[in-house]
Amino acid sequence: MNPRKQSRFNGSVIVTLFISLISALYLVPAASAQGTFSIPGAVDKLSVHPGDTISLAYAVAITDPNSIPVTVSEINTVLQLSVQCPNGSSQTITVNAPAQSLLIPANNSNYFPAAGVKTTVPSTLCGGNAGVETAVTMTTTSTMTCNANSAQGCCHTMCTRFTHQHNNLPPPGFSNACKPAKQCTSAQHGGCCS
Repeated sequence: MNPRKQSRFNGSVIVTLFISLISALYLVPAASAQGTFSIPGAVDKLSVHPGDTISLAYAVAITDPNSIPVTVSEINTVLQLSVQCPNGSSQTITVNAPAQSLLIPANNSNYFPAAGVKTTVPSTLCGGNAGVETAVTMTTTSTMTCNANSAQGCCHTMCTRFTHQHNNLPPPGFSNACKPAKQCTSAQHGGCCS
């Protein structure tokens, strides 16, 4: 290849790469982080009958100062209720919640509730007999997204809490778990903000 043509070729490749790099820097998405919570719940040891209604209620919060709004998305949210049958075997009732996004306003550490969800206990539970609740766990994947242009980045402690309810009986109370701060990185800093 002619050295002059090769020089033009290399120059055009370099210019193209430089333009691509500049474009990528201006299209940086919002900073985000993802974490999975598995929260053991309060066990009320109530009888569970075929046809009962089991409800899941949960909420999220950003518990440290957040000077900008933060969006928390909850996906793959599942409540699993373990039931011991009269014959000694165990069965699991599963309540699946739809994916939801919650906008947490700036400077607000309150819990924001997601839409609740219910399921009916199948008629096949324990061969059509009542069992006793022995364990309950909620698992969810939470994604936190903040404004990538924020000077301080997006380093927050994200908390999720939940409760479950049998029919219309009072729920046993909330169980919660928090992910440590500095999960969510700043797009400008290229790592966790300080």
